[in-house]
Amino acid sequence: MKNQWRLVSALVIALVVIIFAILNVEPVRINFGITAVHWPLILVIVVTLILGVITAVLMATVNESKERTAHSEALAAAQAKIDKLTAENKQLTLRLNNKGKQKRAVVEQPTTPTDK
Repeated sequence: MKNQWRLVSALVIALVVIIFAILNVEPVRINFGITAVHWPLILVIVVTLILGVITAVLMATVNESKERTAHSEALAAAQAKIDKLTAENKQLTLRLNNKGKQKRAVVEQPTTPTDK
């Protein structure tokens, strides 16, 4: 549903831009610093729109890449912590089992009566 609203919003925005561009077809002067050209305003609007979309896509891609890298690093750190805790758990379980065996061995040792 979220993607459908995005699509509808994008289509509405595109329609508004197209209508705006069609209504403004007069040539305008564009100054590039070292040269100046006369282009129809519709062309300027469309080129500007395309450049804006490209910029937004690039920014989103960079942010997604950074988030993916951070997620991978956090996952690796969590897995290392899990491995460490698992090893510690095994050691503690082994120690606990060994103490239980030692206590049973002490309790189970037959006591020999001593004659006095």
